[in-house]
This record gives sequence, C-alpha cells and structure tokens, in this order.
Amino acid sequence: MTTVVTPIGVSKDGLFAIDALAYKHHRVLAANTVETFAVPTDAKFVLFSCTADFYVDFAATAAVPSADVTDGSGVDLNPTVRRLNGVTNISVISESGCKLTMIFFRE
Repeated sequence: MTTVVTPIGVSKDGLFAIDALAYKHHRVLAANTVETFAVPTDAKFVLFSCTADFYVDFAATAAVPSADVTDGSGVDLNPTVRRLNGVTNISVISESGCKLTMIFFRE
C-alpha cells in the first residue's frame, strides 16, 4: 500500500477540520509494553487519541516515569497533536492495555 499523508490546514471557508480520509494507524497496546512506530514518509504532524493514559518519546524509547526527570528528556503524557520536525520513530507505552490511534498529516 502506498502511504498518502494528507495536508493539514484551514479550509477556504476559514473552518478547521481534520480530513476524514487522513492517513491513520491504530494499535492495540499491551500493558507496560513499549512499542515503536515508524513515521510515514512526508508526515509533518501527528494527532493522538487513546483509551487510557499513555507516554510518548519522540527521541528515545518511551518508559513509564518512575522518578523525577529534570534535564528535558522526559516523556509526553497523553499528547494531542505534535509537529514532527524530522522525527522518524515514535515510541509509546501505557500502564494499561488500551487502543491508540495516530493520524498523520503533511503541511
């Protein structure tokens, strides 16, 4: 299957809406099991949704926090939309079994 990442933007009438035909991934995550996903070619943004709390790392392997992190390398808890800026892999973990969706967009 060819990856077709649709653009994100504002329609001509000034309304913002996500294209229903967007390029989507969905995953069933096992509790406390890290998964890493490749970012589709040309994707510049990702929109997340999940049925439970989840942690994301865009630069390393995600982990459920167990101690303070104060050097800027912490994970994101339940991110919504992120600009990918050259990110090639997304690492995700949840303490609970859950369902995760990722919708990818280009500019």
